[in-house]
This record gives sequence, C-alpha cells and structure tokens, in this order.
Amino acid sequence: MSQVILFDLDGTLTESGEGIINCVQYALEKLGKKEEHPENLQCFIGPPLKEQFMKYAGLSEEEGEKAVVYYRERYTTTGIFENRLYPKIPELLELLKINNKILAVASSKPEVYVKQILEHFQIADYFTAIVGSELDGRRTEKAEVIEEALRRMHLEEERDKVLMVGDRSHDVQGAISCGLQCIGVAYGYGSREELEKAGAVYIADSVEDLGILASPNDEETTENVESVRNIIPDREKVKKYEIQETRKLEKEEKEMPEPAKKKEKFRYSTAGQIWRLIYPFLIHYGATLLATIALYLIYLIQAGGLQETASAGQRLINSTLYVTLIGDLTAAIILYLFYRKDQMHRKEGFSGTGKAFVWAPPVIWFSVIILAIATGQFLNDLINGLHLNDLFTGYSEVSEQAFSGQPVGFMILVVGIIGPICEELMFRGIVFHRLKDWVKPQAAIAISALLFGIYHGNVVQFFYATCMGVMLAIIYDKTGTLWISIVAHIAANLWSLFGSSFWSSLWQRIPAGMLCSVMIEILLCVIPTYWLFGYKRK
Repeated sequence: MSQVILFDLDGTLTESGEGIINCVQYALEKLGKKEEHPENLQCFIGPPLKEQFMKYAGLSEEEGEKAVVYYRERYTTTGIFENRLYPKIPELLELLKINNKILAVASSKPEVYVKQILEHFQIADYFTAIVGSELDGRRTEKAEVIEEALRRMHLEEERDKVLMVGDRSHDVQGAISCGLQCIGVAYGYGSREELEKAGAVYIADSVEDLGILASPNDEETTENVESVRNIIPDREKVKKYEIQETRKLEKEEKEMPEPAKKKEKFRYSTAGQIWRLIYPFLIHYGATLLATIALYLIYLIQAGGLQETASAGQRLINSTLYVTLIGDLTAAIILYLFYRKDQMHRKEGFSGTGKAFVWAPPVIWFSVIILAIATGQFLNDLINGLHLNDLFTGYSEVSEQAFSGQPVGFMILVVGIIGPICEELMFRGIVFHRLKDWVKPQAAIAISALLFGIYHGNVVQFFYATCMGVMLAIIYDKTGTLWISIVAHIAANLWSLFGSSFWSSLWQRIPAGMLCSVMIEILLCVIPTYWLFGYKRK
C-alpha cells in the first residue's frame, strides 16, 4: 500500500503565526486582557483555541468561547490571509504525489478555514482528505481530528501505513494516542526539545528534510528515518521526473499481460463494483437451491419415486431449517474465502482492514449485545403495534411452518448461530465493506441495509432487517471487527426466538405497560449507542 501522510497546517505547511497572533491580540483586547508582548502568543499556534485562551488568560469556559468568537471576527476577514507557505512546500507535495504517497491534512483549525487556506495557496488538490475541527467546538482535539481523517479514508485498521507530520507536541501526542508515528518539524512553532519530549520519531529541521517521505520503501520511512537534505528538486526537475514516471507506467501497462489489464480495469469500473455486490447473493441463493434440490431428491427416492412428489414436497417444507442449515454452512465457507481475499487486497492498498480480529473492551461487547436486543425488541413491538403481521401474513405462516415442532437446540444452531454468521459475512464483511471501498460510509450503511432487507423477501422482514442492517453496519464500522457484529446479530436472533414474546406478555399485564416497555427499550438503545460512538479503537 502507498504510504499515507497526514500533515498539520499551521507551522507545518504554512507560516501562519502573524495572522493567528494578531487575531489573539484582538480577542484578548476585546476581553480587557490586552497582551503587550505579541511574542508571548506563539503558544496559540496549533493547539485548540478555546482551551488555549482559558489556559493562557485564566478564562472561564464561557469567556473562552467568547474569545474564540472575537478571534474569528478578525480572522475570517483579515487574519486568514496573514499567512504564507513555507518555501518548497509545493515542490515537496508534488514530489510525494508522483511517488504514490497519499496525502491528507489533519488540523485543529476549523475545517472551513483549512480548505479556504489550501485553495488560496492552490495546493488543495494534492490532498485526498482535508480534515479540521467544527465551528461549533466539536472535534478540536488533535486525536479526534486524526481519527476523523482515518475514518474518512477508511484507514482505521491500516495505521501502520500512516504517518503524521506536525510542529507541536499536541500533534505528536495526538498521533501517538491514535497509534501513529509522528515526524516533528522544528522549522515550525515548536522547539526540537518539545517535539523530542513528546515522542516524535524524527525531527526535520527544514522542508528539505521532509524529502525522506518520498522514499519508495515505507519501512525505511517509518522505521529507519534519516535526514536527507537537498532531496527536493526544483519544479522543472520534478516535471521531468513526472514525465519519465508516466512513460515508465505506460510502458509497463503495454507489457502487462491482457488478463491482468482487464482485472485492474474490472476492479475499478462501475459494472465491476456492481457485480462485486451481486455475486455474494448468487453464492448464497445457489447454495440454498442446491441444498433444496438435494434434499428433495432424497425425499423423493425414500417416498418411492416420481409418483410421490406431493409427499416429498411436504417433507421438504417441514425440513426448511435443514435446507437453511446446509445452504448457510456451504455459503458461509465460500463467502469467508472471498472475505479473506478482500482483506488481503486491502492490505495491498484498498481501504479497510487486513486483520481478522480487533480487540475491544468488554463494555463495547456488552453495549452491542444490549443495543441489538433492545433494537430487535423495539422493532418487534413496532411491528405488532402497526399490525404489520396482520396485513402481511406470509412471514408468520412461513415461520410457523419452519419452526413448528423443531428441537430448541436445532433452532438455536441454525437461526441463532449459523444464520447470523453467514449473513454477517455476506452483508457486513463483503457487501458493506465493498461499498465503503466505493462510496461514503453513510451511503454504504444505507445501501447495505436496504439490500439486507430486500434479501429477506417479505414486507415485515424487510422493515425489520433494514433497520437491523443499519445498526449492524454502524457497529461493524465503529468497532472494526466482524466478530462484534456477528455477536450482536446472534443476540438479536436468539432474543427474537426466545425472549421477545415473554417480554411483551410481561408488560401486557401492567397498566400502560407497553408504553413503559417502549420507553425502557429506547433507553437501552440510547445508552449503548452513546458508549459505542464514544469508543475509539486502537
């Protein structure tokens, strides 16, 4: 995978001290705390503004917020342009891009200003992602900004391929807390001592020193960082090098075997992406169909031949769970192989994780189990309250035929364990993740959930499965491991089988019981969701 480099803005790409200091002076003067020595205000360059105002001037949180408002009064009109690029930054970015590095910006400055500054200096196009804080005060901590950048680029589990470059200790500490290495730049507003103490793996004294980031060997860059001066050529040399690289790539493409060319084009084409979403369904339906045919032929032979088709057909209907077991087991094995293949591809450059498992604290496991059960119960109550089962009787009839007279242990195995594993491999591990390689995470969640609902084949289950699909995709996206979404799915299915009817009958005996039940279910959804969204995986 090409190495990913996250750049801080102030003090790393741009020399923004003049504008920031002038705006801080303006804000402090408006608050009656005028600073006579502007050089003392360099500590405001980089860290989150409100916290720095509070720390520096002893302000309350309310006063800190007011100081930020005053700061922005001047910054939006004047201060933002009291700024300039460090020499050779455009040349550095150009060199990194032609060496296949993926670049992004992660700044504590509000994102709208970051984009405006990069566009002003005509370097915005170099960056795959531009991430900053929110104007309302959210996402001001450096670690939060870095996590958002990783999330947008779908690199949460490829942290070993990501480097942070910044000029202050909070850049280094934020990177370390997110599991990244950080290169410090001593030409910015932080000292070498500050950066070394914070844990920077290497200190660049000049923009030229950052030329080492252009190394084609990622391990050399991240593990054996050495100073390489004068590596950044002038623009004419860069353009010549770029032309040479383009010709080299064209030559390699011509020499590439025809099947390999088609494979690369297929991977990125719209038709190819759609096919990647469709064929997991075909695998599952094919496995189920083969299981159905095989069992039907067995029953036909046992019944005495073709004249006993009705008898064999009835036995097949009564054996729905056996068909499901065989189909799901077969499909799960095949889908797992595709899932692992996808993960290996992502290690080579696709977004997503190449790891099979991500540890999460017990509270997250407990949270997703409670969330899955509460969500499932709430949806079942809603279906009953809207009388959807009465309007669309197909699902109830099929369920009764499938589950009637079946051993409890067998239902637990098929519906409670094997089914969720197969469906999570298909819809979260493959379909959702492939959508994330193609569209934004929010769209991937919505589309995969709709496909999950359609897959269930009836109106009642479409409603239930689509809502559950949204929840399970969010769980998978937030935790980064398929095992947690599998456990959540198992918990929801087992509760629907054995706990849901008991819970409903319990509250029906109490006045206003159903209202109390729904309130408790909503509460049991909200609290785990709060824990889940507050979780930052390492």
